Amino acid sequence: MAELKPSGKSPSPHGRTLKYITIRNWLAEKIANGEFASGQQLPSEHEVMDQFGVSRVTARQAFDELRRTGVVESRQGKGYFVVGFRATASLERLQSFGEMMAPLGVETHSNVLELLEIQPDATVAEALQLPADQPVTRMGRTRIAGGTAVSLDISYYPRDIGRRLMVLDLGHEDVFVLMERHLGIELGYADVVLGVEPVAAEHGRFLGVDAGQPVMRLRRLTFDNSGRAVAFETIYSRLEAMAFQARMPRW
Repeated sequence: MAELKPSGKSPSPHGRTLKYITIRNWLAEKIANGEFASGQQLPSEHEVMDQFGVSRVTARQAFDELRRTGVVESRQGKGYFVVGFRATASLERLQSFGEMMAPLGVETHSNVLELLEIQPDATVAEALQLPADQPVTRMGRTRIAGGTAVSLDISYYPRDIGRRLMVLDLGHEDVFVLMERHLGIELGYADVVLGVEPVAAEHGRFLGVDAGQPVMRLRRLTFDNSGRAVAFETIYSRLEAMAFQARMPRW
């Protein structure tokens, strides 16, 4: 079992560290990077109490936070066990990767694999509502949570947006956040299509998945508030790495 050590601080609105959040974040990072594997028993409440110098109430609150996200489960008389690290995206609102991961308290960043201007194929040009001869910006990234690649994102942007994104910090900031805060683009909505398909070798290698194995594929076309298409993305993830939730009314 990995040694228990407090990680980064998570301040409360009053500037004090919320100890149960610190513990939750540490556990989530260890689960995300595989140090606590699926099915493995986590440290006991007493171990957490001793190592972090907290009460049983605080230790239990940290475990309950993870249990509510579905990352761990409690077994009567045995303790807490890892169910598996899974990022959960809401289909009821447009979320960035960082916003999706925030409830788990896991550190996130992106590895930018490519960033260049290309001539779009017919699918990309039609999605972005552009002439076929107008270049677009293509960006390939792996999205990293707790040191583990959660997804491979291949994104296309109209050239005027892409050129402005190129000079920004794409490794540590979400593109949606950069669009809103730095480019002044008000995002409106996105059309999303989910599916499962065999992964190509060129994509699977970034996720640690063999060619031909099934992966989740998400196609997302994002519009600003004026109805202009501003991003067209294909996102691949391991089946166990992501989940999606939505509330669907009967009528």
